Amino acid sequence: MSPGGVESCPGCGFVWADVPAAAVGARVVAGAGAIAAALRASPEAVVTTRPEPGRWSALEYACHLRDVMYAQRDRLVLGLVEDDPAFRPMYRDHRVDLGLYATDQAAIVADELALAGGLFARTFAALDDAQLARPCVYGYPAPTPRTLLWVGQQTVHEAEHHRADVEENLAAAGS
Repeated sequence: MSPGGVESCPGCGFVWADVPAAAVGARVVAGAGAIAAALRASPEAVVTTRPEPGRWSALEYACHLRDVMYAQRDRLVLGLVEDDPAFRPMYRDHRVDLGLYATDQAAIVADELALAGGLFARTFAALDDAQLARPCVYGYPAPTPRTLLWVGQQTVHEAEHHRADVEENLAAAGS
């Protein structure tokens, strides 16, 4: 939260309230598509290399975004079916630390990003204003009351923030 009370990302400046519901799907698809294109255009050795300890590789960021979009879609469905659901964590760091992305290939993940982005966007587009206003408790970084609209806005943030992470990684590698 910024000093003015507007929720923004300290890392990238993203402002959740600046994303209208009508823009969510297109922005998620665009962010996922840009990462997919970057994966396709870069050598496998580049996308799988961590530029520094503690920073994910471009492929790990892409895998994370793929999984986020599927998790967020499921959270939308839970938010429609359950009253005030509290979403379980997706264990983002564990997925990387346990090596669950170690055998993923850039070309396959690029295709999966497009599928996950499209599925999320279609699901989100099906929600009406009353559904978007349904409350939920989002657990990251701390349990906080949110709405399904915010879940969509958060998915845009994930796509755009990690697009910048991937672009930064590839630029550092000279790709």
